[in-house]
Amino acid sequence: MKRCCVAFFVLILALSMATMASAQENKLAFFGIDSDVNTADFQGGSSVSGIDGGDRVGMAIYVKNADQLRGFTVKFMWDATKGAMTSDSGPAIELDERTVNGVESTLTEDNALGSVSGLGEVDADGSYEITYSKLGGDALASTDYSLVYFLVLKADATFTTGDAFTITAEVTALNDQGIKKSLGSREFYVNGGVDVQTSSWGEIKSQFKD
Repeated sequence: MKRCCVAFFVLILALSMATMASAQENKLAFFGIDSDVNTADFQGGSSVSGIDGGDRVGMAIYVKNADQLRGFTVKFMWDATKGAMTSDSGPAIELDERTVNGVESTLTEDNALGSVSGLGEVDADGSYEITYSKLGGDALASTDYSLVYFLVLKADATFTTGDAFTITAEVTALNDQGIKKSLGSREFYVNGGVDVQTSSWGEIKSQFKD
């Protein structure tokens, strides 16, 4: 009986430790895109319009529901003939009377992790990828939207308000053990949006008839 009690206690302890470890792998985390570069904190928005040749277009990346965010990887892809990366991009928002998304902004917003170090940068035409890690202290645990990166592209000189392109963003979260959790991908639309085809209920039902 005593052995059974000890074995049962060990099993409960092992399950508790496993649950605790699982709860710190950012399994519930996801990210959102923010197009409002003139307002601090997450506002949302996945498209901008009225962008002309030479204009700057930007989006902020916010992670939500992280339980142990020690670092992250961001990757962006777009049509290199439509725009190019700018030095305004980085792990924090630092705009000094800079016009982005058609709005003059002076917004400053720190990275949610505090001081971070970047490594593994891959900068190519039409794509950019980098990993950042928090320097010292505890990893971020928050149910709020937390800023991790700010991307700013400059539209090509030949670009017009009649042109459009899409920026695809991918984010991966890393915990203290370096365990990676993909937070998926989202798209940001410049002078455009999702082309949704509308159909009547009768048209939809007819597609499933024998």
